[in-house]
Amino acid sequence: DSSHFAVTHRPWVWKLVGSVHDFYNGASILAWTYQHVLGHHPFTNIDGADPDIVTAAAEVPDIRRIKWNQKWLPRYFYQHIYVPMLYCFLGIKIRLQDFYILFTLRNSNIRVNPPTTTQWLMFLCGKMFYLTIRFIIPYQFMPLTSLLLYNMVGEMAGSYWLALIFQTSHVISEVEWPKPDKDNVVDMDWAELQVATTQDYATDSWFWTVITGALNHQTAHHLFPGVIQSHYPKITPIVKQTCEEFGLEYHYVDTAREA
Repeated sequence: DSSHFAVTHRPWVWKLVGSVHDFYNGASILAWTYQHVLGHHPFTNIDGADPDIVTAAAEVPDIRRIKWNQKWLPRYFYQHIYVPMLYCFLGIKIRLQDFYILFTLRNSNIRVNPPTTTQWLMFLCGKMFYLTIRFIIPYQFMPLTSLLLYNMVGEMAGSYWLALIFQTSHVISEVEWPKPDKDNVVDMDWAELQVATTQDYATDSWFWTVITGALNHQTAHHLFPGVIQSHYPKITPIVKQTCEEFGLEYHYVDTAREA
């Protein structure tokens, strides 16, 4: 919520709460803002613009196939087996990617402004604090093998869950993958784009709303990212009704298992 500026109207609160991402998770809130808020939200599922769906260049087959325009290879028959294993390392990938984003000032096609001194300090101090609480301090009280094992188990579980929640909302064949025309323009209204490229699920379930951080109400989240998640259960029925009124397809499945 803080990274979407949905916690109060005070920027200092957004920054304070967002700093938890740096210090506790070891992942840069600044890099995340460019990746997610300025990249994924405005250009959802648009190949070449949405950094969340970046795959290898056409001439270099990617490890996974998630877009219709990717060349099909026999190994993709088995991606439902090996890709979830790779998703278990999403957290490590994000923390390492932070360095690339802030040092190269690029995230796919998203340009990154040079960080300020304060932002650099936040970034570096966050990484050091994370290493301290996750490795240095625990190492004083347990063997290295146990430390690495516990960290790896937690890392893999958290990463897989995060990837699963993200994929079920956008990286599925049921939603649209808009293609820009020759002038690099997508012939679709922004709000229509958000509805067309997003799937909701189990929105009547208190359990799934809580455990996913209300991201099962993904359409409401994309239409109103500046609204705190506790309001999504009230917004979703209005979104669904409005889609019916204007003849827009509202992507929805009843259960998380179906998603």
